[in-house]
Amino acid sequence: MIDETLLGKCGFYCGSCPTYAGGNCSGCVAEHQAGDCYTLDCVQNRGLAFCGECPEFPCETLLNEPRTTVLDKEWLNWKKASHTNR
Repeated sequence: MIDETLLGKCGFYCGSCPTYAGGNCSGCVAEHQAGDCYTLDCVQNRGLAFCGECPEFPCETLLNEPRTTVLDKEWLNWKKASHTNR
């Protein structure tokens, strides 16, 4: 069973992260404060639960800026080209 408190705003499941499993992080949502995670800030500012709910997903920031998401850039580019999120 997935612990939803460990589901990051980008959609990454912290429970599968070696940093979390090693006890070095309490999970994306609990660990981050405003201003230190682009995705968390963006989702909260837009009133969404997760990044994938956004009609602009994947946005140009996720595709082009470093360290804005842990999601695979190749997958994000495929997602953008396939229009499967619409």
